[in-house]
Amino acid sequence: MCILELIFKRVKARRLSMYRGVKGCILSFCLIFAVFFCLSLFTPILSAQTLEKGNLIGYVLDRDGKTPVPGAVIKVRNVTTGAVYESTTSDSQGVFKIEGLSKGIYSFGITTALGDFNSNELIGILPNETTKISLSLNPYESGIQSAVQEVLRDQAENAGESRIGRVVGYNPETQEAEIFVEKGLIQVDDRIRIRGAATNFYQDVGSLRISQNQVRMALAGETPGMKVKSFVQAGDIVYIVCKKGVTPFFLTPCGIVGILAGTGAIMAGIITITEKTPVSAIK
Repeated sequence: MCILELIFKRVKARRLSMYRGVKGCILSFCLIFAVFFCLSLFTPILSAQTLEKGNLIGYVLDRDGKTPVPGAVIKVRNVTTGAVYESTTSDSQGVFKIEGLSKGIYSFGITTALGDFNSNELIGILPNETTKISLSLNPYESGIQSAVQEVLRDQAENAGESRIGRVVGYNPETQEAEIFVEKGLIQVDDRIRIRGAATNFYQDVGSLRISQNQVRMALAGETPGMKVKSFVQAGDIVYIVCKKGVTPFFLTPCGIVGILAGTGAIMAGIITITEKTPVSAIK
């Protein structure tokens, strides 16, 4: 009986050892399966978060739209969040890129060896896409440069508005106002505000006329005529206003940058106007 009992105990111990081994294998398999299952759940989320970013790539060209501008840095600002990003320095072909941009609309400016350039236009960035764009630098003439700087500085000091002139005449039949430009300048496509005792409205400058000639801008001392959408009277004040969220990067720009072509060009006119439009510049 003792021999049989000993054999029984050994067989039982061996079975227990085998059971534990099988149980361990099962537990290990379950653990590995759980890890892979969790990874399969979180990987799409992590990938989606990564892929939600967009990229911007393009060319910086001279005024002729053909000559590359090397050494330029493009700065973009998300008009909703205010986040600012900088590009790589443009290479010998004028190529630059910015990676990892959130979906949104961006204002932008360019820093070059010649000086800083603002833009009145906007760029749209979509998730999982690379926006391609070509930009052209247009330096101001010295007189225009100082006028632009005067307007931008005034906007920064006066919550986004700069007084540039006053109404000196109005023809109700043609709905054309004569505006004496006191300082700075007024340009076609500017957003203006005309305000007086019985007047207060915003509009975009559709055209400007000096004598019988259509012009793109009028400087201090000139009196251009322009169509207005509402009644005005002599003495009403004319302001240049900033579009909400589209603040200039530089208060002393030496020129303006325009979009020649691209998949992400957006007209600045879609941005709404509010009563208070604070302006701040990057230091």
